[in-house]
Amino acid sequence: MTLLLWLKDLDTAGTAAGFVADTTAIVMTVLTVRALLLQSVQQPSHTTASGPGSVAAGGSIGRAVTGDGNQVSVLAPAVPPSAPAPNGAVDAPGSKSVAAGCSIGEAVTGDNNT
Repeated sequence: MTLLLWLKDLDTAGTAAGFVADTTAIVMTVLTVRALLLQSVQQPSHTTASGPGSVAAGGSIGRAVTGDGNQVSVLAPAVPPSAPAPNGAVDAPGSKSVAAGCSIGEAVTGDNNT
């Protein structure tokens, strides 16, 4: 393109520059879509609550109440937004356990809580 500008062939230089710009835009779009697809594939995410009375959430939990005979009389606390767990894995394997990928506002476990 420099040679075309030097020879003062501005029409051909403009056409060549447009072609280069269009080609670059298409290549960048393809690479961006590829990166987004690979990113979603590489982030395994699983949420497991396997214990009796357990609670697991990939996002936030405002209030989790497990157990028998629990009484809750106030509103659940507000949970501020936060980033999810880095690897997307959330497990609550024990009895009456609570796990979240983000925030837990309140967790009431056990029996007969008031």
